[in-house]
Amino acid sequence: MKVVIVGAGATGLALSYILARSGVEVEIIEGSHRAGGLLSTFDAGDDHRLEYFYHHFFTHDAEINWLLGELNLENDILFKSSTMGIYRNGQVHNFNGIRDLLSFKAMSFLSRFRFGISSALLAYRKYYTTQESQTALAWFLKNAGKDATDAIWRPMLEVKFGDQADRIPLAWIAGRLRQRVLSRKAGVEKLGYLRGSLQRLTDTLVMELADLGVKINLGKKVAAVDPNGSPAIELEDGSRISGNQLVFTIPSDKLASLMSPILPSYATDLAKIEYLGALCTVLSFKEPLSSIYWTNVADGQFDFGGVIEQTQLVPASEYGGQHLVYLSKYAALNDSIWQDTDKVLIDRQLSQLETMYQRPVREDLNRSWVFRTQNAAPLTDLGFRDRIPPFAMPIDNLWMASMCHLYPEERSVNNSIRIAAEIADEMGFMEAASMVPRGISEAGKAGKSPPLTIRRAA
Repeated sequence: MKVVIVGAGATGLALSYILARSGVEVEIIEGSHRAGGLLSTFDAGDDHRLEYFYHHFFTHDAEINWLLGELNLENDILFKSSTMGIYRNGQVHNFNGIRDLLSFKAMSFLSRFRFGISSALLAYRKYYTTQESQTALAWFLKNAGKDATDAIWRPMLEVKFGDQADRIPLAWIAGRLRQRVLSRKAGVEKLGYLRGSLQRLTDTLVMELADLGVKINLGKKVAAVDPNGSPAIELEDGSRISGNQLVFTIPSDKLASLMSPILPSYATDLAKIEYLGALCTVLSFKEPLSSIYWTNVADGQFDFGGVIEQTQLVPASEYGGQHLVYLSKYAALNDSIWQDTDKVLIDRQLSQLETMYQRPVREDLNRSWVFRTQNAAPLTDLGFRDRIPPFAMPIDNLWMASMCHLYPEERSVNNSIRIAAEIADEMGFMEAASMVPRGISEAGKAGKSPPLTIRRAA
């Protein structure tokens, strides 16, 4: 039995490990010249590696903790108490628990009370993670009230989803809150990170795969798919790689292009899944901006929706004493921000940071970087679950797993590993999949739903 996997991101690598560890022959094809996908890192100075896009994981993330243990990296996991804040009405507010909520003056006392009760309902009642037909904003207006909705929920959803904010289902936000609450003990949230960056996970996994006999083809772009007989991948260099089963772990819009000549109606359905892009500016400062790890920016006039101070989670000593900060921005692919040069974007963002923190932060700036991707996350609006294709494609022995299968969860390394286990199970490798412990994540379940409108070929 040979399985060919297209894509060497977190899902592709994890699936390869699960299968190869059980004796399956695996070959990987990756268009980039390096493995890792969105786990990729850069040199932040003196070979201190940092991810292009921020990463952390939760104490209850069973899947990534399992994989790190498999690779003998568990002793390098750093779990640290994290802090959250929110920027609203020209001020950064601590936002870590009841005491902070009670002192949050951006809304009335009654609104604070309603906000707390409604948030607890969403976080602790799993029922709400299944509510697909009701929008989050409509539910918040009814249960948290207009004051709390306008002060917190609406601006936060608009920062991420833009003009689609009023079409995001309640299930999505309930899943986010549930993840955060279950990572808390005695009111304190602990988040995890791998010392030395997730580059160590990628590198160790690639070496382990080589030891297991997995062949990884980097810098090889797929030109076409031949589903006849033993299904095969035809590469742009003219070579051909075949196997008993093919698995595509690339974005669904890229897969749609490959499937268009073979399954035009299926490709059309795949193309209906829209993606949001993301821009991450990384700034190196001489001093920290604040004592808060994650500050949500509830101000639509800013060119970032979150300020993530990496060195409030991982000590600055791990990066040669510099203080590293991510500015995250999700954007529709037609947003004008994509036309900005790095210099123009950074200059504007620094001005906005000076407004936030009311001091000249430019004076502390060492260096800066901007990273962009147009496939950061699918747009999970109303009806999205019904558009998620099953893992099984309409042709036997062809499979797909992409970010759409994360729903209703958020993008993370842990959830990518979960999807790998779920698709391995669906492909018939139940024993291999059973080696992966399952945490609370719901990722991958939508892909295991039976096809509704597409019948697999005999």
